[in-house]
Amino acid sequence: MPELPEVETIARGLAPVLRGRRVEAVWGSGLPLHLNRPVDLRALRAVAVGRTIRRVHRRGKYLLIEVEEAGAGIVVHLGMTGRLRVQPAEAPRAPHTHVVFTLDGGGELRFADARRFGWVAAGTPLAALAVLAALGPDPLSDLDAPRLRDLLAASRAPVKAFLLDQRRVAGLGNIYVAEALFRARIHPATPARRAASRAPALLDAIRAVLEGGIARRGTTLRDYVDADGNSGDNARALLVYGRQGGPCRRCGALIRRRVDGGRATFFCPKCQRR
Repeated sequence: MPELPEVETIARGLAPVLRGRRVEAVWGSGLPLHLNRPVDLRALRAVAVGRTIRRVHRRGKYLLIEVEEAGAGIVVHLGMTGRLRVQPAEAPRAPHTHVVFTLDGGGELRFADARRFGWVAAGTPLAALAVLAALGPDPLSDLDAPRLRDLLAASRAPVKAFLLDQRRVAGLGNIYVAEALFRARIHPATPARRAASRAPALLDAIRAVLEGGIARRGTTLRDYVDADGNSGDNARALLVYGRQGGPCRRCGALIRRRVDGGRATFFCPKCQRR
């Protein structure tokens, strides 16, 4: 599933293409998306049609497209296989295209999702949407070490589960949590409250892996592509994620894989002692 760096990369790619463009129509495939819920085309049209896009940005793992009406816009979650691209209206639409915004000048903003785990919705205002209101602080802009320390100290969850909880810290997923914990030398199963004293190092590690992921335009393991349809290049920089059985690049010990809460966990048993 695309995480903060992937969504940020897409937002940065779309922003100069969409900013100042007027939405002329909204089309839907008629198929439901996440949790088999139908797309509310009426709400999307009410928010977008006839209005100019003023801003494209990210909140956690969500991509936000704001229109000229104050606070209103469209929120997109990519799910596991969602893709969001601007393409010429005359170009054939990709299979599994489910929502299309027709733009002035002949282009189309197209949302395609083969597995239909993503979703597109209107917000009036966006800030009132429950999924956005529930998000924790953004690690690149809203979070500092004292706040992270306090949040960790108040949690009884393992530190990995804590970081994956979007209500605690917004935007992190399995890939970047694994990488950050390795850089901070913290075992994934360490209780969050015991990691509180290491909040400054952990926050530095989180920011380093996120900024590196953005610089390399995201991590493509299977489906992710950026706003231009290109794969990200961050997979080559991963130190532990997906490298089970390979040598740790810091100490040479073999990287291990375990399953926690149904999700794969990767770590170095020597650098990340419990």
